[in-house]
Amino acid sequence: MDGDLDANWIESMNSVMDDNKILTLASNERIPLKPYMRLIFEIRNLKFATPATVSRAGILFISDFNGYQWRAYVQSWIAKMNYDKDRKQELQTYFNTYVEEALPHIRRNFKYLIPVVEISMVVSLCKLLESILKSQEVKGLAYVFVFCTVWCLGGGFDEKDGKQYRKEFSNWWKDKFKAPRFPTKGSVFDYYVDIEKSTFEEWSKLNTVDVSSSIDTSKSIAQYTVPTQDTIAVQFLMKKFLQVNHSPLLIGQAGCGKTQITKGLLNELTTTTDEYLQQIVNFNYFTDSALLQNILEQQLEKRAGRTYGPVGKYKLVYFIDDLNMPMLDKYETQSAIALVRQHKDYEHWYDRAKLTLKDIKSTLYVAAMNPTAGSFVVNPRLQRHFWLQAIQFPETQSLFVIFSTFLNKHFGKFKSNVQELLAPLIKSTLSLH
Repeated sequence: MDGDLDANWIESMNSVMDDNKILTLASNERIPLKPYMRLIFEIRNLKFATPATVSRAGILFISDFNGYQWRAYVQSWIAKMNYDKDRKQELQTYFNTYVEEALPHIRRNFKYLIPVVEISMVVSLCKLLESILKSQEVKGLAYVFVFCTVWCLGGGFDEKDGKQYRKEFSNWWKDKFKAPRFPTKGSVFDYYVDIEKSTFEEWSKLNTVDVSSSIDTSKSIAQYTVPTQDTIAVQFLMKKFLQVNHSPLLIGQAGCGKTQITKGLLNELTTTTDEYLQQIVNFNYFTDSALLQNILEQQLEKRAGRTYGPVGKYKLVYFIDDLNMPMLDKYETQSAIALVRQHKDYEHWYDRAKLTLKDIKSTLYVAAMNPTAGSFVVNPRLQRHFWLQAIQFPETQSLFVIFSTFLNKHFGKFKSNVQELLAPLIKSTLSLH
């Protein structure tokens, strides 16, 4: 039996298995194993295992210090891509040039806001490349590869332990890799790739939405998302990942805009396209797997056999806010997290009444969490499915754009001498705050 088994399962099993290969459960039920059967326990520690289990466990520590896992994944991913031989060779060269050099340096010198494994970052890199390369013809592949690598390997950096690792990563990248070269102004995260021109351009050039014209001052400000350089960048990347069924995870402290960025994206997807539905799930301390499953099944309907999915040909996007908030049980696990992990791993969960499998299709996940609250981190077996993106507090210029957009709309009918006071009012308020 091969799978991800929690330590509390081992404890409850209280297994006794000798050379006769008979598994004895805590209920005294005895299960004989066939000669070809093996048990593999993949757990993070043996903290809650019984002495009987520990004494019979064969411990194997498999290190990926040399990167065998991600290299094997990259080779497999390139092989299955529908590219010609030259394009495949070019991709492999870029992995050897940039990723080979970046990962060891990151391991030695930088810290992410939450722990992340290398294979997860490389999987996200491949997914982002796949999304961009399949959408249009790309000539300057080096520019696209560098852009994707920067965001997938460096997106999880922010200030930690008094150091601004995002800035340090940007400076290191510019100093280490001269081609293709990022502009000297700002950081490597301030630019996207203009695929037609094969150049780096500022994110602000992608802003084609005039939010001020659509603002209704009688409604809550929270219903609107004002485009800034940061929100444009994050939402652009989140769209690309959702197109290839890869999940974004936004991390940052309270008030940095994680929820607003995600809601703005989902509202755009559901109102401008006929592909997506959305459902917002707010985790709290008491959220467990039973409650979560009831919530997740609200917009699902039975299709054929044991298959369930959203209505019609829609894709349902679950937005899980405060992903790490559910309490830890006495075995330091979270049943709600375990249910999401099961769904992400196998695309199914069980009918709790009939104890039968239910295949859940056409669903996606977007999540957000505050790494300074809740359980601080989530099960790495779940987190590996997500692209990690740290959300920084908006800079003064971004805050000025946001507040001026709303105030200019509100005071649009006032006299000009009143409107002239708005800019100094906002600047002085930000300075005072």
